[in-house]
Amino acid sequence: METTITTVVTGVEPVTPGFVRVRVTTPGDSWRSTGAADEFVHVDVGEADADASDGHASRHYTISKVLSDGFEMEIAVHGEGPGAAWGERVRPGDAVAVSEPKAYYAPPSSAHRRVLLGDATALPAIARILAEANPDERFTVVIELATIADSRELPSAAAVDLEWRLGGNGIGPSVLRSALADLLPRLRDADAEPYLWVACEAAESRRIRQFARHEAQLPMTVLRIVGYWHGDHERVVRAWANLTEAQRERAAEIWREDRTDEENWVDYEPFLRSLGV
Repeated sequence: METTITTVVTGVEPVTPGFVRVRVTTPGDSWRSTGAADEFVHVDVGEADADASDGHASRHYTISKVLSDGFEMEIAVHGEGPGAAWGERVRPGDAVAVSEPKAYYAPPSSAHRRVLLGDATALPAIARILAEANPDERFTVVIELATIADSRELPSAAAVDLEWRLGGNGIGPSVLRSALADLLPRLRDADAEPYLWVACEAAESRRIRQFARHEAQLPMTVLRIVGYWHGDHERVVRAWANLTEAQRERAAEIWREDRTDEENWVDYEPFLRSLGV
């Protein structure tokens, strides 16, 4: 994990059957919000991981709310894995190591229409994006869940067209790509290109990116598509562990800091396919 900051848990409460809210305090000014609505931290979830650089398992969690002395996260507790197990056992008083925050959501000022697609892992980010939106923004939102019991009210000052769908989330095929295809006629009738933000399982995010760029022909400047988790995590970890030195060097060459992530993906996608991941 990156540079770590030790926080202390001050509250844990259920949000829906599949989510708990974890509130932490941060020491002094050691942690600073990016201000972006989908900002996230990596959290040391307290289990050993031989594949991690520091030997600790960490998971990526959205900051659902920034507080005067810390922040809140919402943890998915359905399913198996170190993150879900940590969400089940974390208690007030626990010390938790987190990274500095990073973020993806950055709509162009000219794009007042936003399209948000995500699975359950994206729900906390979508909730915060909508909560912090302005009245002049318009949102079309599709969220796929494993169970409708995890749906909730998502208040916003903006105009929001919200649809809940069942699928994906490790229980079946994702419906997000087909949802985007269904939305295309409406999107093409808009006065300007919408800003498309997607967060879901990594392989599905890549399929959606290819669809958005090629079939939908949306420009990279209005896309922000992110893989939040791997459905085949163990296979992906093994594949990366078995890379040759030349392959590692090639990966570092492709992913450049002077390009946007979406620009990097133009070359990174065929590279990943060549690796079989």
